[in-house]
Amino acid sequence: MLNYASIFRIVLVCSYLIGIAGISISLDKPYYFRVAALFVPLSFIILMIFHTPHSLRFWLALLFVGLFGFTVEAIGTNTGLIFGQYVYGKSLGFSVLGTPPNMAFNWMMLVYLFAYYFNAKKLNLLLKSLLASLAMVAFDWIIEPVAIRLDMWQWVQGYPPFHNYVGWFLVSLSIFLFFFKFVGKFSNPMAKTFLILQLLFFSILNLIFRLI
Repeated sequence: MLNYASIFRIVLVCSYLIGIAGISISLDKPYYFRVAALFVPLSFIILMIFHTPHSLRFWLALLFVGLFGFTVEAIGTNTGLIFGQYVYGKSLGFSVLGTPPNMAFNWMMLVYLFAYYFNAKKLNLLLKSLLASLAMVAFDWIIEPVAIRLDMWQWVQGYPPFHNYVGWFLVSLSIFLFFFKFVGKFSNPMAKTFLILQLLFFSILNLIFRLI
């Protein structure tokens, strides 16, 4: 008998496949990409439904990650000091201080997923924080061409500068050092599914965009 997690996995896999197909045939319809503004927070909510254990400590830590990530993005997009000169498009929804609040959900979700993965490894705090931060940088490298094509954000020079990745690593490292120390281990039967789907989604679109 299928349990709730299995049902959600099937729905998510179908949703991501539909998203890949829809985006691939709708590159001349930028408004189609704006579904991301709803999909991002909805994905985060689904992920959190399956999180255990719930505690005030966990939620405060995750809220801090979201607020910190949003603040860094707002500073970055308004000054160009952290990641480089870039501006957000319309695909991630409305903006506050030039930054979509959806970026807070993005930071919370990605930090949560990579923290889940590296928490399962028998590593000390510094090593798993370093590895998780490198994974975030690698993931950003995969995301960038897709995000630009889908009008999530645009770089003034047309492509992300090297110090974007340096900024991602340093910001991620500070967050993971805090998150691993403050939260500890947690459980979520949907985390691995989300992480794999995110990686496949952006990797496949990246490949498709290179071919067409």
